[in-house]
Amino acid sequence: MQERHYIKYLAPAWFAVIMGTGGLANILYLWRDSFSLGYFLGIAIAALADILYFIVLVPWILRWLFYYEYARRDLQHPLIGNFFVTMAIGTAILGTNIYLIWSPHLGEVLTFKLIFPLWIIAVIVVTFFTFYMTFRMIKAQETPDPEMINFSWIMAPIANMAVSLIGNPVLTLTIKLHPEWSLSVLITNTVLFGIGFFLFIFISSIVFVRLALHQLPSAAATPSFGIFLGAVGLAANAMIDASKNAQTMGLLASTQLTNLIAVAIWGFGVWIFGIIILICIYQIRRGGIPFSMGWWAFIFPLAAYTLAGQKITACFGSSLTAGYTLFLTVILFMLWLYTFARTMRGAINGTLFTGTPIVHLKVCNPSTRQVKMP
Repeated sequence: MQERHYIKYLAPAWFAVIMGTGGLANILYLWRDSFSLGYFLGIAIAALADILYFIVLVPWILRWLFYYEYARRDLQHPLIGNFFVTMAIGTAILGTNIYLIWSPHLGEVLTFKLIFPLWIIAVIVVTFFTFYMTFRMIKAQETPDPEMINFSWIMAPIANMAVSLIGNPVLTLTIKLHPEWSLSVLITNTVLFGIGFFLFIFISSIVFVRLALHQLPSAAATPSFGIFLGAVGLAANAMIDASKNAQTMGLLASTQLTNLIAVAIWGFGVWIFGIIILICIYQIRRGGIPFSMGWWAFIFPLAAYTLAGQKITACFGSSLTAGYTLFLTVILFMLWLYTFARTMRGAINGTLFTGTPIVHLKVCNPSTRQVKMP
């Protein structure tokens, strides 16, 4: 029996809406020198993303407080549970919006006071869910069904690398305002990146073995392939920004080699992006890809990959990467418009807030049962 409830059945993946929307806002804002419309769209979409963050955060917390059994049920699900960590990524994206878009109006000191605690929250939440999800994977007593293995398994590694999106801006301001903290911030960012990068390699290899030995996942799971692209984009972003800060701190003489490695990692995304398109075409020809909250797995990863393209273009000034990044931006914006519209329609009519209630069976105690004597 299905029922509707806006808190009880709040999907953990709702923070992916903030991730994708806020990421798109940053990308459009960075195009402002080339397209004046990018400035206004960036500000408008960033405001939307930041308001949505708090709209989603309140019921997310209330669900843990008043509907813990439902949150726990989702946490223990082999696929749904992987998306709880999106809360931390959404927090990081909120911080990037503040740093990139709102900081000219706030000043460096106030910006630092706002994004530093957001970075702390992201670090704590990511660390908790990373240990929880990986330990749950290791201690599993049964071999998971192939249908339960897809790229959502790398959400924890993705989150570790995503912390660098806000961690490096925090480090940039820390170098200016609190230089005595800068080495600690750099080490924290680097440790999380290392955890995320190597877990990504290990866990994605498991997913590849599953893809090689079994048929493609169902059409509904197709958006999860987008998560793979996100890992590449986040890795390239982190390397470019971290090396720049390390050079500022005097730890690196040059960022050229690091930037070149970032290009190689980002370039791997060309193959991933192409494979995703082929898989989508394949599924569309076989009946289509049903819409769900999982579609946001297309948006944020593509945003992370596109953002990396913008940074690589800024480093090398290549017209090839600039053109490709512009193409990615157009695809991202069109895909976001469709996904956001479908999500808002599902939220308004309540179809995205339905689920199966937890039934508590009453057990009759034999010792209290009355027995009639003949």
